[in-house]
Amino acid sequence: MRFQSPGISYRLLSLLLLPLWIFHAILHGHKNKVRGYYHLRCFGKREQNRPQQVWVHASSVGEVESISPLVEDLLDQGEIILFTSFTGTGFTTIQNNFADRVEASIIPIDFIVPCWRFFRQQSIKCCLLMETELWPELLYQAARKGIPIIQVNARLSDKSLKAPLFVRSQLRRTFEYLSLHLTRYDSDKANLMALGALPQNIKIIGNLKTRLVDTIKTDRLIDRPYLLLASSHANEEFEFLQQRPAAFQSHLIVIAPRHPKRTDDIQRQLTQLGIKYAVRSLSQPITKFTEVYLADTLGELKQFMAHAQVVVMGGSFVQTGGHNLIEPANLGCAIITGPSDSNIRQDIELLGQERGILQVEDMASCWNKVDDLIQHPAKAEALRDNARAALLKQSNVGKAYLAEIAPFLSAPKKSKPTL
Repeated sequence: MRFQSPGISYRLLSLLLLPLWIFHAILHGHKNKVRGYYHLRCFGKREQNRPQQVWVHASSVGEVESISPLVEDLLDQGEIILFTSFTGTGFTTIQNNFADRVEASIIPIDFIVPCWRFFRQQSIKCCLLMETELWPELLYQAARKGIPIIQVNARLSDKSLKAPLFVRSQLRRTFEYLSLHLTRYDSDKANLMALGALPQNIKIIGNLKTRLVDTIKTDRLIDRPYLLLASSHANEEFEFLQQRPAAFQSHLIVIAPRHPKRTDDIQRQLTQLGIKYAVRSLSQPITKFTEVYLADTLGELKQFMAHAQVVVMGGSFVQTGGHNLIEPANLGCAIITGPSDSNIRQDIELLGQERGILQVEDMASCWNKVDDLIQHPAKAEALRDNARAALLKQSNVGKAYLAEIAPFLSAPKKSKPTL
């Protein structure tokens, strides 16, 4: 089958963006201390004659973590995995989670030459894309080589539906390259169809993030009882601490920002507020006088979540739309989230508002709920139990995804190597 290329307009745009993408690759790799990031992004790996692989792609840390159980299942079946990410932190998470059990790499810049080279270097029989990673040139080059492309946990945001006409038309063309969309909810299917995805190529399977993981290493990192503000964004930390009630002045608060590179800004805010704090990346100890512990590291969020008295999810008190609620629910946390919920409405519905999760209108209301849960541990325990019970009802989601993917795990038919 022959596919339409992304088109001359997109290819001209990608040519204009190429210097910016190259500059970003150099800067991003340096900031995140990922050796070889620029080279992988621009040139890939030169080795050839590779065995047939399943290519799994997830953009950043959250997506990598969410699809990792599915990768484990594929490894158990004897599949060889190429696992790529866009961000340096995602790449590091792949390496930490799997070591040498998968080939970790970075997706190429979405320009014709790096994408063409990527598929010359790799031998791929199937592609699994996590959520919204729809790069036109990259997916075109995959499709023309006969590689089945499956969008896993497929979704499109409301923002995508309101994007400029050029973006929407490009997404519509990109959908032609995909073999299957495995979606979470009815609303995801509706959004995909609104942008041109064929209904016969869409299957509602469930949210892959709801899959319970039985064995999670959650060694306790802090001896004192503590509250956790997780995945926070700019201004959320300041507002959270500024409105801290007097009763919590001596209660330890752990802040795990969404982007650890913001640590210097957060430390300046803590100093401005006159708060005694310790920084994990600097190996500073927690003493009886420490009010805030800044967890500005990668790969430890699960451990901080698992032992927190209450988890307040960031990204929901600014216009970000909220972050993954399933992970803390999976870890048995009592969770509070804010009013911004465009990314997590279905998660809230699944867990149950006021049953498995608490959603508040503002930071003052958040602190009222925190106080109530601390003063009444039975309420916190009920939240944890109800959230876990909701996830138990989704226990077959992982198997359902595997069943849909299984028919595509065969060698692709080669197409004519044209650009």
